[in-house]
Amino acid sequence: MTLVQLAHFVRVAELQSLSKAAAIVRIAQPALSRQVRNLERELGADLLVRHAWGVSLTPAGEVLLARARRLLAEADDARDAVNALSAQPSGRVALGVPTSVATTLLPPLAAGLREAYPRLQPYFVDGFSAALHARTLSGELDLALLYEDRSIGPLATAPLLDEALMIVAPAGGRSDGEVPLAAGLAGQTLIIGAHPNRLRRIVDEALGAAAGPERILEVDSLSATIAMVEGGLGLTLLPYSAVARDVARGAVAVQAVSAPAPRRTLLLARPVDRPPTPAVTAVETTLRTLVETLAPELRWRPLGRGGPK
Repeated sequence: MTLVQLAHFVRVAELQSLSKAAAIVRIAQPALSRQVRNLERELGADLLVRHAWGVSLTPAGEVLLARARRLLAEADDARDAVNALSAQPSGRVALGVPTSVATTLLPPLAAGLREAYPRLQPYFVDGFSAALHARTLSGELDLALLYEDRSIGPLATAPLLDEALMIVAPAGGRSDGEVPLAAGLAGQTLIIGAHPNRLRRIVDEALGAAAGPERILEVDSLSATIAMVEGGLGLTLLPYSAVARDVARGAVAVQAVSAPAPRRTLLLARPVDRPPTPAVTAVETTLRTLVETLAPELRWRPLGRGGPK
């Protein structure tokens, strides 16, 4: 079993096609098929189920895929460590970002990394914080932005930014100025994620015993939530950064919540047992600089300067 075989197997698993993978890795499909069958013989288990439309993973294949990704990431880390003193940061860095900040943060981050570190190969993933948390704990992600939680677990973390939640309403549906949270939600439909969604817990804690919205509509999709607010189905609570573009195009309106406004903190996090490579450190540094640059526009409060510990 070689790293090349594992890399080719990962590509087959991701594309669910031997022919597509062969075209990407630039070897003949029969040769790629032989590599996979050699792996199966060596491991004594079928890794793929062949279909007319492509391939899917067997349970053994799922296990190998997870281990292969970690091994390939460690190989990249080893190469970066060896080259660190004589070259620019290089290699693949898998970064997870919450959906609520992905469209705002990732385009300028990609541009900044390309200009400053042309040999670096970023891989960006967006999703809910809980899913990113699990993928960071498993080692699948080298670095992630996670919303602070009591159950963050064995990760190296450092605060990145703090942001206030705002009431998001249909365009023209809010006045200027601040409003108490309970008053702003009274008699309204609140569109928000289901428990154990972190933002839902923050809102529940902020309301406490005070009367809340008249109705809860549970939606675990940021894009659908914003579309429902735009369509007049209710209100939601989000940080300004999550809806800045929607506010700019006149789709929704925001209203600040008076003190004490519910807030949430975004952390930089990485696996505690994986020392940061120069490439990971370069991404961390670029992220902090970008957050400070965007803070006035997106109403962020930057926190700290160091990397996760």
